[in-house]
Amino acid sequence: MKIIKEDKSPLLGRRRLSINVEHYNNKTPDKATIKQKLADQYKHDPEAISVRHIYSKFGRGVSKIIAHLYDKKETKEFLEPIKVKKEKKKK
Repeated sequence: MKIIKEDKSPLLGRRRLSINVEHYNNKTPDKATIKQKLADQYKHDPEAISVRHIYSKFGRGVSKIIAHLYDKKETKEFLEPIKVKKEKKKK
């Protein structure tokens, strides 16, 4: 895991990370795996980490990941509410 860019937002209480992850001959890592690796590396609460995007290209063993590390779990819950899918109405 290689950190490309780190931006701090003190007003929002978070850090935005851009990361490259190499996974040759393996599948693209899932959000839970990335979240746990970031928690171990930064000694941070996994509940206060949000993996926003995972960008993979076909045939390459490298993915770009965008993640947010929040200062508090409550801040994460306030800024990133859970999205609920709307059910289609049947006629």
